[in-house]
Amino acid sequence: MAQVADLSGIEYFLPILSFLVVFIIVFAVLNKTKIIGENKWWQLFVSFVLATIFVSAAGARDYVLNIIPWFTVLIVSFVLILAVVAFIGKPIENMNKGLGIAFVVILILAFVVSAIFVFSDYIGPYLPWSQGYGSGGNQNVLGVLDWIFSPRVFGAILLLIVSALVSWVLVKAGGEKKK
Repeated sequence: MAQVADLSGIEYFLPILSFLVVFIIVFAVLNKTKIIGENKWWQLFVSFVLATIFVSAAGARDYVLNIIPWFTVLIVSFVLILAVVAFIGKPIENMNKGLGIAFVVILILAFVVSAIFVFSDYIGPYLPWSQGYGSGGNQNVLGVLDWIFSPRVFGAILLLIVSALVSWVLVKAGGEKKK
């Protein structure tokens, strides 16, 4: 029987790897954007300070540790969508036609439905229409969701969405007449 490799020792190096990744990313951004200027010493110093703060702040580390798997899922989803679009064999410019839009909508719905099935145990307590709403969930999150789904706030959100859609349609219609 094959043995499974034990990689638990890597956890001792994770703070150093996290420091290096943050340091390199911050330095690259500062160097590319020239926010601090051309002085490499200041860019290195600011990158070092921000990476040190990141490693010492547990909340920031936890946030990144929670977001990285979701970012990976997002990248894999985009690769799958691009692979399917590549199999169609036509340029992406044709995606603005009805069939292309319907295809993308169906793909998005497939991802959303599969995510609901996979993560239903985790998100169930937070969905107002589920049977387990309010039981077993974080009370702070449930309080925010109760506020959002209250009739006044939910109505205001729907009104803003409808207003944005109407504005978009009117601007688009007005732009076509000028051409």
